[in-house]
Amino acid sequence: MKRRTIKASVAAMSIAMALGGASAYAFDDVSSKEQLSLLDSLRSKGIVSGVTNQLFHPDQRLTEAQGIQMIVNAYDLDDQANEEANAEAARWYDGAVSAATAHGLSIPEQFDANNSLTREVFAQLLYEGLNTTGTYPTILRYNFIADGDKINKNYESSIQTLLNMNIVSLNEKDEFRPDEELTRMEAAEMVFNALEVVDRYGNGGGSAEQPGTDIPGSGQQAYVPEVTSQTVDEKTIKVKLSMELPNPGYGLEIKKVELGKDGKAIIKYQIIQPDPDKMYPQVITERTAETNIPSGYTPLVEPFS
Repeated sequence: MKRRTIKASVAAMSIAMALGGASAYAFDDVSSKEQLSLLDSLRSKGIVSGVTNQLFHPDQRLTEAQGIQMIVNAYDLDDQANEEANAEAARWYDGAVSAATAHGLSIPEQFDANNSLTREVFAQLLYEGLNTTGTYPTILRYNFIADGDKINKNYESSIQTLLNMNIVSLNEKDEFRPDEELTRMEAAEMVFNALEVVDRYGNGGGSAEQPGTDIPGSGQQAYVPEVTSQTVDEKTIKVKLSMELPNPGYGLEIKKVELGKDGKAIIKYQIIQPDPDKMYPQVITERTAETNIPSGYTPLVEPFS
């Protein structure tokens, strides 16, 4: 499958917004700073828009046309075969519906632009859209859903996967509420979470022709291990590097340690690539590596080159 590059990093955009202070895109009817930052990021990329320049109407129901347009915008889907016809389309959502259909998304059979989208239908469309950008690692875990008997059997697997990827969530009663109408804010949050997965794993990682042979993202710099340390004795500190990697074929190795005069111990790590002749399940796997440094040094990590 060919991977398409999402135009900009959601995470990077969010950080930039946060550092930049008050946003020019702020909506007057959204009070949560976290939600405002999220909407700033999506709005600046043309993924969502307000009902007016100042109002988002976060609790308003999401229509089928709005939801499909949001997903098409998020994943940068297009329909080049019908580009000319779409440009002349009379209805604002025709191009989005055409693009979604061209990419295999399950548009409701009885599509009505003004109908409300349910949570389960939007989740299914979001998952199908995510799959157009690549194959992503996830843990294999079955989540208990209190109202799981209400979920359409065709959507169960997608919703379980989205839960494991932290793209969607359950409420305090462990309910997904599949048949409830989705609000505009809920949809924006799901889309934002999905794009964070794309950002983190570099549009699905390596190519389909050579599965699992490349670290997702821009080389090893895309993955930074978590560092923990423990005092062994008065002269020695044990340092442990931990990292979640896309599948069991990857490994983590410490290549060398450089002790600087400034009291910093630079630990050079390397991600071991999977065997290109083997296939691995796309299951997130933790890898660790340990080394000792002298007491008094502060451990820092850098990719080995």
